Amino acid sequence: MHGYSQTNNLTSSPYSLFGLGVENNSNTGRNSGLGKTGISLDASKGINLTNSASFATIPEDEFVFDFGGSAEIINVFADDIKEQSITSQFTNISLGFNSKGKYGMGLTLKPATSVGYSLIGLQSNIEGSNETFTTNVEGSGGLNELRLDYGRYLFKNLNVGAKISYLFGKIEETETIATDESYLAITESNYYNGAQLGLGFQYKYLDTHNFGLTVDFPTILKGSKDVRISKYSNDTYILLEDTDGEGIDNFNLPLKVGIGYSTSFKNILVTADYNRSFWSSTNQSDAIGNFTDQNIFALGAAYTRNPNGNKYWDLVDYRLGLNYNSGYLKVDDKKIDTYAASLGIGLPIGRRSLLNISYSLSKKGTTESILVEEYINTLNINISLSDKWFQKTKYE
Repeated sequence: MHGYSQTNNLTSSPYSLFGLGVENNSNTGRNSGLGKTGISLDASKGINLTNSASFATIPEDEFVFDFGGSAEIINVFADDIKEQSITSQFTNISLGFNSKGKYGMGLTLKPATSVGYSLIGLQSNIEGSNETFTTNVEGSGGLNELRLDYGRYLFKNLNVGAKISYLFGKIEETETIATDESYLAITESNYYNGAQLGLGFQYKYLDTHNFGLTVDFPTILKGSKDVRISKYSNDTYILLEDTDGEGIDNFNLPLKVGIGYSTSFKNILVTADYNRSFWSSTNQSDAIGNFTDQNIFALGAAYTRNPNGNKYWDLVDYRLGLNYNSGYLKVDDKKIDTYAASLGIGLPIGRRSLLNISYSLSKKGTTESILVEEYINTLNINISLSDKWFQKTKYE
C-alpha cells in the first residue's frame, strides 16, 4: 500500500475495503454524546433509534422531526502511510409521533455502511520484461437503511416495539491498470438489498431503574453486479465487456442482541449498553479476513442542573460517553477494534426542541501486520424539533 487519500466519499477509511464497508460511525440526538448508548433510554429528548420500544415514550400527541449530520477528520498511520482526510455526511432524517399516549411511530432514512478508499500507485513488473504497470483502485458507495419503527405501551412500566428495515445500496470499485502504451479500466458495481426485522422491549422498575432489550433477526441481502471493462490503446477506445445484473454471492447479516440499563439520581443520568452480533454463524469470509462475533460495550452519563427549572442554563444537558467495539473482522488473526470517547451537549430551542452537538475521538485498528491505525475526530450536529399535534382547537 503506497498511498491513500480520499475526501469526497462518505468515509475515507481503508477498512471500508472489507465486507459492505464501515458501519455508520454516528448516532442520533443525545445518543452520540452518550457513547452511543440508548437501549434503555426513552424519547423524552428526541427520537431514540437504538430501541424501537422507545417510540412509545414520545410525549403524548407530539410530532418530532429529527435530522443531523457529521464531519470527520481521519488520520491514518502505518509504516509507509501518514495521511489525513476530511469527510462529511448526513446521519439521519427521522419523523416520529405519538398518538394519545398509547403508541408511537417513526420513519427514518439513514446510512448503514459507507465505502470510500483509494489505493494509489501500486507498481508491478510485467512478467518476462522490464516494463512496469501501475494499478489504482478506488471504492465508493455504501448501504442505506429505510426503517419503520412502532412502539406501544403494553401495560404498566412495560413498552414493546418492532421495526422493519429495508437495506439497499451500491458499492462501486474501479481499478485502472496503466502501462506506457495502454490503459485498462475495470468498473464493478455491486448492488445489495433486503429487509430485516427487529424487536425491542423497555421496562421501568421503581421509577428509577430502566432496562432495555433489542433483537435484530438475521437476514440475507441479495446481490447483483454490473461490470464494465474498457481499454485505451494508441488513441483507440475498446469496450471489452459490458454486463448488467450478473449474480453474485448474497451477504448474510447476523443475529444481533442488545441489553441496556440506565438509572437517574437527582439530576444525573447513567446508562450502559452491551451488544453482540453473531457474525461467525453467517459462515462467510472476506478475501482478506474472516468474520468473527462482534461485541460492543458502551457507557454514558448526562447532567442537567435543574430539569424542572425555568432558566435556560438550568435545562442544558451535558453528556459524556465511552465505547469499545471489538469489530467483526479478523485479519491475520488480529481484530480490527475501536476505542472511542465522546462529549456532548443538548441546547434547548424553544419549549420542546433541542440542538444536540457532540464530539468523539476514536482509535481504530493497529499498525501490526498489514493493517493501519486510524484516529478519527467526529463532530455531530443534530436538531430535534418537537411540537404538539392532534389537538382540537378550543373556542370559548
